Amino acid sequence: MGLLNQYLFGRAVKTVGGLIIFAMVVLLLERLLRIFQVVATSSKPASDATNMVVNLLPHYLGIAIPMALLLGIIITMDRLSKSSELVAGLGAGVSLMHITRPFLFIAAVLAIFTVFIEGYFQPVGRYNYRQVEHSIKQTSYAAALREGTFTEVGNRTFFAGTDLKGSDIGPIFIHEVIYEKGVIAGVRLITAERGKLEIREEIREPVLQLSEGQTYQVMDREKLLGGLSFEKSAISGANRTESFRVRGDDEREMTSLELFQNRNGDVNDNISVAQNNATLNLRLARAALLLILPFIAVPFGLNYGRNPSSAGIFIGAVMLVALQKAMEFAQNLGAKGAIPAGVGVWAIVILLAGFAFWIFRASAVKMGQPPLTSFQQWVKTLQDTVKKPFERKRVETH
Repeated sequence: MGLLNQYLFGRAVKTVGGLIIFAMVVLLLERLLRIFQVVATSSKPASDATNMVVNLLPHYLGIAIPMALLLGIIITMDRLSKSSELVAGLGAGVSLMHITRPFLFIAAVLAIFTVFIEGYFQPVGRYNYRQVEHSIKQTSYAAALREGTFTEVGNRTFFAGTDLKGSDIGPIFIHEVIYEKGVIAGVRLITAERGKLEIREEIREPVLQLSEGQTYQVMDREKLLGGLSFEKSAISGANRTESFRVRGDDEREMTSLELFQNRNGDVNDNISVAQNNATLNLRLARAALLLILPFIAVPFGLNYGRNPSSAGIFIGAVMLVALQKAMEFAQNLGAKGAIPAGVGVWAIVILLAGFAFWIFRASAVKMGQPPLTSFQQWVKTLQDTVKKPFERKRVETH
């Protein structure tokens, strides 16, 4: 790699890397509010919140990388243009393709990284995130025993006061619905003067120790069974109705290798062949997309130092968002069987490649106005054409 390529590579890596970090922070800040709401009912909120954030990173990396790559190259080229370094390089005989090579290398590395991110880390992280969220929603008694509130936990409703001294809580009221063969058969009422919440360290399960209480049972909505008084009793464990499901019920939780092995529906019959193959094609198309973006970003960043403009950043961001939504729409059509699984997403990639070839060739072969400068002039001409009849009418009126 020559000195020029090393220089361009270094500047682009710093810009793209900074944009990836910035995008990750912004995206995570939005999700953190929801995470804090979820872990508020957890007995170990710091650990669960960290776990959820770590499992979200691959998902947000998949969103941040394409945008950071496109905008990073546009910004790098724009800075080169404004500082006249680009004009000097082109004047010295350096081709635009030569200038693009470092950006292609970065795109190739990110494309390989994206294959692993979207193919393995993202589906596994998605499943782990849902697993942590599920375990937290199996709300422990620690969340239920809040002062002055009735809280429903599964088939039980809790009320507890905190008027007692020390770590004891009380009085305590528990309303428990009794099921027989899946049908409500009655209710059990438990009252206690005081209680104490303890955590079993070996299994991290809460145990509610009750003292000086009574329990009643009402069956058939009218029959009251005899009350039972007790000095000591305990209710152990969170309301764990069932363990979390096995990974693979959702095609987004399956790795790309698993999707490839299931392309004929032989491995996992929970997912249709159309859904399976549409998801696999979308992941591969997103990686291929990164190899095309440099040929669009470089022309978008050109201005030759004469007409500095940030239009490339705006148009590039809007184009990429629209492109991602179009690919997701095509993937949904493929998943429903409306079109062949891979036709929609790969058609978009091919059209984008054609546009990239056209705009890059126009910029590399013709040393005229940069593409976006011509686009801005065309927009201005269109605006003037639309305004002329109204201005003529206004003059005639006066």
